Formats: sequence, C-alpha cells, structure tokens
Amino acid sequence: MKIYLILTSLLICSGLFAQNKEELSKIKSLKSEIIPLNLNENSEFIQNKKKLKQYIADASIVLLGEESHGDGTAFKTKSELVKFLHQELGFNVIAFESSMYLAEKSFQNIQNKEDAKLELRRSITPLWGWAVEVQPLINYIDEQKQSTHPLIVSGFDHQEISQTDRETFPFELYNSMEKENINFKDQEEQNAFFKFYALLSSQFYGRNENLTLDSLNYLLSTFNNAGARILADLEKLEGKDMELLTQSMRNKLAVATNAVYRKVNDSRFNEYTRDSVMAENIIWLKEKRYPNQKIIIWAANLHNARNAGSPYKTTMGDYIYRKYKDELYSIGFVANKGEMGTVQMQNSRPIEPAKENTLEYLFSKTEVPNFFLDFKSFKKTKKGKWLNNNLDMRPFGYMEQNKNWTDIFDAVIFNNEMGRVNLFKVK
Repeated sequence: MKIYLILTSLLICSGLFAQNKEELSKIKSLKSEIIPLNLNENSEFIQNKKKLKQYIADASIVLLGEESHGDGTAFKTKSELVKFLHQELGFNVIAFESSMYLAEKSFQNIQNKEDAKLELRRSITPLWGWAVEVQPLINYIDEQKQSTHPLIVSGFDHQEISQTDRETFPFELYNSMEKENINFKDQEEQNAFFKFYALLSSQFYGRNENLTLDSLNYLLSTFNNAGARILADLEKLEGKDMELLTQSMRNKLAVATNAVYRKVNDSRFNEYTRDSVMAENIIWLKEKRYPNQKIIIWAANLHNARNAGSPYKTTMGDYIYRKYKDELYSIGFVANKGEMGTVQMQNSRPIEPAKENTLEYLFSKTEVPNFFLDFKSFKKTKKGKWLNNNLDMRPFGYMEQNKNWTDIFDAVIFNNEMGRVNLFKVK
C-alpha cells in the first residue's frame, strides 16, 4: 500500500511539474513577443514603434475593440493608440460605434470653431464622448482639426441617439425633397411617413398606447413603400450632403421592420441586423465617403470579431473581413482583473481575476501590466504554435469562452488591471 501511495504521489508530482514546465514555456514565449505599452502620461506610450508598425503597416482598416463599454483603462489605451495610428501610419478617419449621421454632421460644424471640444463630445455617444479617459483624444482631435492632416470623426451605427438624428435628419430630408421635386403621393402618405420616423427615432418610447398593431403596421408599410421611392430618387443625386442623407435613408429602411418586430414582441433588437447595417456603413465610408483613406474603427470586441461561432451569428467583423481580407487588422482588448462601469453607472462592477489556464492568466504572468501581442505572426512560429488551439479567454463581456482566438482577432491588447470609466465634468 505504501509503495502504491508513493508511486501515486510521484506521478502527480511529475504531472504537475510537466504542467508547470509547459506553462513557463508559454510565458517565456509571450515575453519574447509582446510589445509593452506605457500608460504613464510622462512616458513614451509604445516602446517599440518599429515592431508595431510592421504588424499593422499593410492594413487600411484597424478595428479597436473593448470587452464592455465600461472599460476605462481600455479607453485610455485606445486613445493613445489612435494618436499613434494617426501620427505614424497615416490613419486619417476614426469612426465610432455611434450614429453616423450625427458624427458626420457634427464634424462639419467644428472646422472653423476655435474650441470644438464640446461639439466633439456631443458628436458621439456619451459612453465615450463624456469619458474622462477619452478626453486626451478629444483634445488631440480638436488640436488637429485645422492642420493639413486632421483626424476626421465619423460613426457607423444607424441608431438615433440625439436631437440631430431625430429632428435635423427629417428636416433635411424634407427640404431636399422639396428642392429636388421629390414628392409624396399625398398628404396622408407624408404624415404617415414622418409619424413612423418619429416613432422609429425614439425607439418607440412613449408610443401612444392607443396606436393599434394594425395602425403601426400601416405606418410601417407606408414608411417602407414611400421610403423605397424616395431612396431611388436620392440615389440619382450628387454631393457630399446628399450622399450622407441617402446612406442614412438606406439605414432607416434596413432596420424599420425589425424595429417594429422588436417592439411588438417585446424582444431585443436583432443584433445581427444591426451588425450588417454597421458593416454596410463602414464599407460606404471606405469606398464612397473617404476613398483611399485609412480608417480606425472604435467598437465592442463582439462586433469586431470574426469567426466567433456559436452562439453568435454573422458579426460586423465577418461582413467587412469578407470584403477586405488582409486589409483589415482587428485588435481585441482583454483584462485580468479590476472593475468596470460606464459613465451612466453610479456603482462599479468587479472583474474577478482570470482563472488559471486562461489566456488572461498567462498574460498576467508575464508581469507586464499593459502590452500588445500580434497573433498573426506569433502563431506561425514554433514557440507560438500553442496559440493555434481552442483556449479560454473572455473578451465578450468578461464571459469565459473556449475558442481559437487567433481566428477571431489579429492581435490583442492586454490590460492587467481594468479601471472603470469616469464621467467628465465641465468646469
């Protein structure tokens, strides 16, 4: 019996030793590949610019993700990376996961303003516009706006989040139709069209409960039919303003039916309809609005991911990867521990330390608090081939999942300790 116990103990010890040896080998390989990032304001952000440039140099679209919209340290890291991409690699456009129409209209208005920071904050969703951690980027965009190399702000979401979306868009549409002699069939059709848009742009909040399902479907049908005719006429017109109006109209028609379904069935908006529309907007920005320009995309990890598999369907990242392939470079963001909280959240939510055997756990063992790791090249090396397996990581809302992450992101940025987002207050 004693011999059996001794042998069992030896086997366990040898197994643990082998496991520990494998873990140490992975950590050693990571240390040789990572590019440390310094978030101290008085220090250089990137210690090896040349190496980072080599990884991203061939990309014309860079996707910057985040685990949640409450990741302050990730926001700070992304803001510094945006400056690097603009200064060192010639990326001239940054598009946020925010209203395209609002961002485009707002940026048009700031060109001749001496101080446009307030306008810039309002040009994107408050999740980022009013985050303390994004203010250095806001200041930078303001400083660069009248230079020969400005950083242009845009958006790629269809969702109406502002008075500009809810009021300026329908007024501009109506005035453009008047000017170009594009007509509704009659006053009833016009009234129904704009009544439905008012409901759509408010996401049906405060909808008159006396509005029956039949009435809602009538408004939807009128909106879709009239909208299709209007769109066909708008597409014949030229000019930057008209092109933006036309693309925005395409967005409204693409989501209208789904939005009614959500309201009637009290269900979540079909995220994959949203992802397809956002992808179409990014393609429009790249091909029509800013041809030959390099674009930075600021969005959630899940939207940027590709080949994410079950339970996810086709993401924005899938759609644009099909078109741009290696012109695309997608960077996921992950963290080991800390807290998260959006500008709207009073209380933070804790982020528990990553479990053993997860990628975040291995990343933390490098003892480098913030770093960049390129998957594309590292996974092809002998020392990095272990990445070509299903591994545990939690880039989507801090929920641990087992996938081959090198098929989903081209690189990751790791923050060992995540801090929440803080609300910026104007003095």
